[in-house]
Amino acid sequence: MRAVIVVILLALVCRWGVAQIGPKYVIELRGPGGAATAGMAQGRVQLVAHGLALVRFQGLSLLVVDADGEAYSEDAARAWPEADLLLVLPASAGHYAGFAPLQALRNGAPVIVGEVDAAPVSAGGPQLYPMQVWNALDLRKQNTRLRVTAMAGAAGAAAIAGYMLEMGNSRSSYRLYVSAAEAAAAELAQRMPGADLALVAGPSLLQLNRGAPSGAPAALTAAGYTFTAIKR
Repeated sequence: MRAVIVVILLALVCRWGVAQIGPKYVIELRGPGGAATAGMAQGRVQLVAHGLALVRFQGLSLLVVDADGEAYSEDAARAWPEADLLLVLPASAGHYAGFAPLQALRNGAPVIVGEVDAAPVSAGGPQLYPMQVWNALDLRKQNTRLRVTAMAGAAGAAAIAGYMLEMGNSRSSYRLYVSAAEAAAAELAQRMPGADLALVAGPSLLQLNRGAPSGAPAALTAAGYTFTAIKR
């Protein structure tokens, strides 16, 4: 009888622990999202300006900003395209302008930043979502889902090197890794075998193909690159 009670208690503890695993943040957006994907849903990533890329998928949009790029300034921010979510890539050595450029965004605009950079912004500004390595944010817009996960660089590193974007649903999705750092396709494919594509410094696109990198790096252009969700 005692053994049975112990087993039941362990099961309850495990169930509670599993329930705690999940994203640090969840954002539900109103507005038109894409229809349920069945493996053929398409998206696009395109260059908007130096240090600025726009990712679209099934009615959802994400603006990726390199904090060291020319586009990250107070003047340039006023011309940034509208997006459902803004992702500020980690700053390295450069002309990082802190959070001043973000003040040009609409009130409450959701912005992902590194936790070490998350100083308060003025009232009426954007809503910051500070992240540490392995933190995740889920954004849902109708049937479209986006999970953003903060990723480390070298093994054991505590600083964020980039972010994994997974777009789609439980049946089909596409995984795009974004970073402002330079990296080789073989290295990224080994570190992130589940990624389909990487956007790195250049900006360049690397075909990772879920652990089987192929082809030479390709420059990201204003014409953009079209991708298709993959059945999982």
